[in-house]
Amino acid sequence: MFGALLMTVLSAEPSYEKVEETDGVTVEQRPVAGSKFVELRFTMLSDKTPKSLCAAAFGDGKFDPQEPDLKARAVVSESEDERVTYDEITPPLVSNRDYVVRVRRFWEGAACQLVFEAVPGVGPAPKDGWVRITKLKGFWRFEPAEAGRTRFTYVVFSDPGGSLPPFLVEGNRRKLGLRWVKMIDARGTKP
Repeated sequence: MFGALLMTVLSAEPSYEKVEETDGVTVEQRPVAGSKFVELRFTMLSDKTPKSLCAAAFGDGKFDPQEPDLKARAVVSESEDERVTYDEITPPLVSNRDYVVRVRRFWEGAACQLVFEAVPGVGPAPKDGWVRITKLKGFWRFEPAEAGRTRFTYVVFSDPGGSLPPFLVEGNRRKLGLRWVKMIDARGTKP
């Protein structure tokens, strides 16, 4: 079901342009209507299972010091396949940011997809001196591929807020996305 819905939505979007390929990860970008920032897509083939990669990406909701730029995390609400967290991040070159994000987990056979988005108005009020990120969305998708491998896709759009020009943040966003992909892949398990 989510595959057909995703294909319908993606067919109306502009196509991706390849930016780079690093350590087996293809990085692509495309414009987002009404934004000066781009949506990024990271794809690779993994020798880990879809189930283990999905579990690694969904995590347990607790603070994890290995997550890039994460300073603090609190679970706002949680169920088996949905979690809302409040995160504080300390990205390089810019002032501290925070956001509240909802992630939902969906299964279609052996394939798993985690859809996430910022949920402004939920969780704690913005802190003084912090910039609240309200435009954040994307998904992780893990699906069986040839030779027992897993097709691993991570798509993310974020507007860091404030008055930052894209040239200051897009390179860091790509590096951050690559770090996330490599971290999740490393946490998955082989069949």
